[in-house]
Amino acid sequence: MFDMFLENRIVFYGMIAGIFIVVNALAYLLLKYILPWQAMRTLKKFKIRAKSRKLLPLLNLTGQLVMGISGAVTKGVPMVYDIIPAGIAPSKMMTFAASAEAGVQHPLADAIAEWADEKHLELSEASASNVVPGKGVEALINHQEVRVGTASFLQDHDVKIPAEILTRADQLAGKGNVVSFVSIGGFCRGFIVFSDALRPTVPGAVQTLRDYGISTAIMTSAAGSTARNIARQAGINNVNAEMDTMEKAKKITIMKTSDSLIGAVATTSNTQVLAQSADISFALSITDESIKEQCDVYVDSVDFGNIMSAVDIARYTYSKRKTGIIVTVLFNLVLGAITSYIVAESALPFFAPVLPIMAGVLFLIGIFANQFTYNY
Repeated sequence: MFDMFLENRIVFYGMIAGIFIVVNALAYLLLKYILPWQAMRTLKKFKIRAKSRKLLPLLNLTGQLVMGISGAVTKGVPMVYDIIPAGIAPSKMMTFAASAEAGVQHPLADAIAEWADEKHLELSEASASNVVPGKGVEALINHQEVRVGTASFLQDHDVKIPAEILTRADQLAGKGNVVSFVSIGGFCRGFIVFSDALRPTVPGAVQTLRDYGISTAIMTSAAGSTARNIARQAGINNVNAEMDTMEKAKKITIMKTSDSLIGAVATTSNTQVLAQSADISFALSITDESIKEQCDVYVDSVDFGNIMSAVDIARYTYSKRKTGIIVTVLFNLVLGAITSYIVAESALPFFAPVLPIMAGVLFLIGIFANQFTYNY
């Protein structure tokens, strides 16, 4: 049989070409399709759903993760902690605030509505209203302009906030509380203090991400003192506060010019712009239903630290892909060297035709072994 191969070089070269084609075709299928399929299946085991395997390269390269505060860092269930009126009865100020916030889909609006319901306040219907994302809400109630939101939101509409009120609000915000100012008829009538507890898993999640080389950042419309205090508790150093929707989008666009890929966690409508602007977006189990389908990756957890599992699986997949490519290249080199030797050697050893077959078998064993060790 071996003599036939030696005498009939066409058959011999055909065998070499066949081995080359079959092995490289198998390597292509394994690395191009089977390995990503295994990664997607593994993600599902961790209750992570990615829209497409094409997201694996983005997961692999994720270097920064941006998020808001409510839901991702805090529990996302703020409560009215205190009411600081200025020249008006607390119940009257809250009646105007609750009337303006009626129907608004936002955690702070829900907290105001809950407080008003518990106090059995009689609300007035707004004849006109407008929500300014990242700033607040404005409405016309009983022929008076009412605004509820950040200090800058009121000041943008020429509402003067007394220095003592700003100082008091800043002190409370510095303790991690969220503050919303209320103006009625063009005059600041005080502010509402909300408290929202930090998720206990957040500091550990931030540290885990940092250990894997992924930095975290906060982008929020909340006051700077509030954001910095919450970030300090969470262990997050990069804080961007008092930002509206456009400012958040611009900031992420600038961040994308860096070498690392930007991921974003979206939980509420205020952070939806983060998901739309980032390279890859993540939704958690607490994310608003209207936003979940818009995100690239869904993580069935309230803890954004579990995003690291998705990144880790993608990185592991690419390390295996790299190994497969190296093995493929080495096989081609070995097969080429053996073929060249056989062609050049005049006195061939009797086992020469078996060498490329052995190389092909060893290569196949290496490839399949590489796949079987993919245990997550």
